[in-house]
Amino acid sequence: MPYSYDLTHENILKSAAEHFKNEGFREASIRSICHDAGVTNGAFYAHFNSKEDLFNDLVGDAIDGLNKIYSEEEDEYESVRNTEDILKAFKKTYLSTDKLIRYMCTKREPLLLVVESSGGTGYEYFKDMLIDNEIENMKQFLELCKPHVKSIEAISDNIIRLGTTFLVDSIFNGLKKGMTAEEIIEEIKAVSEYCIAGYRKLMEI
Repeated sequence: MPYSYDLTHENILKSAAEHFKNEGFREASIRSICHDAGVTNGAFYAHFNSKEDLFNDLVGDAIDGLNKIYSEEEDEYESVRNTEDILKAFKKTYLSTDKLIRYMCTKREPLLLVVESSGGTGYEYFKDMLIDNEIENMKQFLELCKPHVKSIEAISDNIIRLGTTFLVDSIFNGLKKGMTAEEIIEEIKAVSEYCIAGYRKLMEI
């Protein structure tokens, strides 16, 4: 059979995805990946510079797309003038995740590689960075809310982290369980309503 660059490339990617999934990035070896792909180690380096370059090829596009959606959906809180605006902002933040979830379901496998198998790569703390970014956004929002609510001191950094982690973990757990986009969306709506109710209680609105 004549050599096909594209077919060889695809075989390496398929083999790598399985090894990374089952063993994690650190433990997966180029030798084993090449063996199961039916190629030599030398052939590997005609396609990838390193094992991390290979991992990036598997997950990079999914991460770029996720970051793009986050930037497009970035909240703007400058118009917070009263408690009604606060409630609208909460609903926008927590209940407008449909587009994000649908995208994540189309990129289920690479995103699960990132959160479960990326130890030792530049993606190792990607989920933590997502959570930290959401926490910072919430803190900025709560600062804008201060003039319009009776109480906000009860909302500690730990409470913000717990709520944010609950939401993000719920999405990734849905992906891991094999739930459909619609099933995850319904579950996240319940999680979001729970978080919103908690903030409303603490802010007395």
